[in-house]
Amino acid sequence: MSDEAKVQALLESHPSDNVRKGPKYLTQRARLGPQTPYKNRPHTAISLDAHSEPSSSPTLQGHAAHPLMVRVGKDPSHTTPPSSISRRLDDMLSTPFSPRIIKYEPPRGFIVPKFSTYDGSSDPFDHIMHYRQLMTLDIGNDMLLCQVFPASLQGQALSWFHRLPANSIDNFRDMSEVFVG
Repeated sequence: MSDEAKVQALLESHPSDNVRKGPKYLTQRARLGPQTPYKNRPHTAISLDAHSEPSSSPTLQGHAAHPLMVRVGKDPSHTTPPSSISRRLDDMLSTPFSPRIIKYEPPRGFIVPKFSTYDGSSDPFDHIMHYRQLMTLDIGNDMLLCQVFPASLQGQALSWFHRLPANSIDNFRDMSEVFVG
């Protein structure tokens, strides 16, 4: 079983543990077998088919949406229903931030610093310290620190972030405590 499959199985089996214990918990639980580097993994073909009949699906920027079927892998008959795709997109767009953080607008001219992204494979405390160091000029601006933080995540750590309960983060201290677990 691949690491991604192990992490996905963990996410589905114990969602409350995943949120409470943070991304490091997922990494420790997922490392049950040998690691396979991404560059050595076989490529998976993905194709999207849009059907010609309009549906009752929501529209995007005024364009009629069409149901999508996603084919993954070598077997073109293996498809994922549109409802599954919608649910995953909703998960990706969800945010644990309070309304005041969501509505906050960064200062004019603010540029997100370049930092290495955290994928859950190293110490989350080190990542928080590195992130705060790079955001030194804005260290007192909790709303900005929170808004930029997801950009420092990738992979299972980013998936973990999007599974946090809505309205559960109101400041960077909350974010740090939940992240470090």
